[in-house]
Amino acid sequence: MSDLKSLEPLKPIEAPSFSTDAAYVVKKKDNKRHAAQPFSDVLKNSMKKVNDLQIESDEMTKRLSLGEVEDISDVSIAVEKAELALRLMVQIRDKLFDAYQQIARMSV
Repeated sequence: MSDLKSLEPLKPIEAPSFSTDAAYVVKKKDNKRHAAQPFSDVLKNSMKKVNDLQIESDEMTKRLSLGEVEDISDVSIAVEKAELALRLMVQIRDKLFDAYQQIARMSV
């Protein structure tokens, strides 16, 4: 069960503050303005993390089949993390696609 201690706690999401200039800006707790990542970069990084979890899951499964894993719960956790991340990414994709379709149907 030592893997449960290594899990990071969920961090609250900060809402971005919108400005009229072209730069992406977010106000932090110290009221200073910091540049934020564009949405496309956030999406790319998230997809990379999901892919990394899938690769880690595959590696753990291979190691299990070769008898190199002592605790099967480690493999189970890795597989569940990868599956949950993939399901979340699919839901996000579906929501983005739905939003795009709604915008495309708008009359100008």
